[in-house]
Amino acid sequence: MATIGQPLTAPEAGWRRYDERDSRIKYTGDWSFRTDVTADYKSTRTYSSTNDNEMQINFYGSKVRLLGPSSPSRPQNGSAEVYLDNTFVGMVHQYADPGNLTVLNFEYVNLSKDVHVIKVITKNLIRDELWCTLDAIDIDSDGYLVHPISVNLTANAGDSQVTLIWESVTGATGYNVKRATTTAGPYEIIAANISGNSYVDTDVENGTTYYYVVTAIMAGEESGNSNEASALPEADDGQAILRVTMIDSSEREYKVTKAVANDFITWCNRSIGTGNSCYAFDKGIQSSKEYLFYEKISSFEVILIA
Repeated sequence: MATIGQPLTAPEAGWRRYDERDSRIKYTGDWSFRTDVTADYKSTRTYSSTNDNEMQINFYGSKVRLLGPSSPSRPQNGSAEVYLDNTFVGMVHQYADPGNLTVLNFEYVNLSKDVHVIKVITKNLIRDELWCTLDAIDIDSDGYLVHPISVNLTANAGDSQVTLIWESVTGATGYNVKRATTTAGPYEIIAANISGNSYVDTDVENGTTYYYVVTAIMAGEESGNSNEASALPEADDGQAILRVTMIDSSEREYKVTKAVANDFITWCNRSIGTGNSCYAFDKGIQSSKEYLFYEKISSFEVILIA
């Protein structure tokens, strides 16, 4: 079995290799790309020399390896941080003297056989001196990469129901809706391969918080999970007027249940930079919603109706 720093020009038994330029891998920030390194897998490599740039891989499987060239010009304490399902799990190690091409830089095994998200964030780099370079990704031989999606999923609680709304994904032929009773899952599918971009979950109990994600079906494969949205359905014990003042001094007024008013208060009462960016209100017209963006709200008032 290969160890960190060992040359690995081909995947070992039980592993499957993907090129780092696969369209399902998402890069954010300052990355460069080469296609002239014949010793690399498919002659390509992607590299960065500045910090806080991110690569995201969504994959179905139980193990993952990152591969790239090692060199004495790489940081000895690691060239990037690795997060697996939002938990820090180690560093990408590429330092070696003398250097080798296509070596094992990072490995994580014994995951549950499911969709996972791995993020690589460059650290310890100095422009034009220290680099982070990626050449390939290995996962289970029966695993596969999945498309990351961003659908801005929102969940609005009602009496014994939760209404879910999300943005459409280009190329999607359907969506799976998943639910859990604990944040971050595990999730179970409650609606499979549905069309449209909304769903009403009526199989819920008042007083229980539910957590939801949505995945898209694209080219016969399931995408990664969307953002997580939560809702607490409660009995309709009255109504309220919710008057919202925007930063441009305009006002919005909604007649809502007390449960929706409380849900809105919870949504607003959070730290900046966390939670969903917008809140959806039912306008009383079928499938018609109005969205308020968090950063556009100045203040609000709740008037209870007996």
